[in-house]
Amino acid sequence: MAKLTIQNKHGIVRFENQLLDGYEKVFDEISEQASRAHIQNLTLDMTPTKKITSSGVAKLLTLRNLLDHFGIKLEVVNLQPALMDVLKKFKVDAMLRIRA
Repeated sequence: MAKLTIQNKHGIVRFENQLLDGYEKVFDEISEQASRAHIQNLTLDMTPTKKITSSGVAKLLTLRNLLDHFGIKLEVVNLQPALMDVLKKFKVDAMLRIRA
């Protein structure tokens, strides 16, 4: 489960699960808020997330493209080192513009 909070056009998503998959409802909420220009910056706080499914990776890439289309800046914070290694292995870190 994840929760989106918006303050002054800055959105923060806090993931509460150890597993991130592409079926989180928060991704639909982000898409809706972005299309209505309610956010200018989005921060994904991945503190508890330890694993990610292939659908989760696909959803993150889709989200990145959507936010780029609307001119919204995406920042991923508190990414676990093991999860970063997985993203690097599949060269997704560069596509998501995540740096260690």
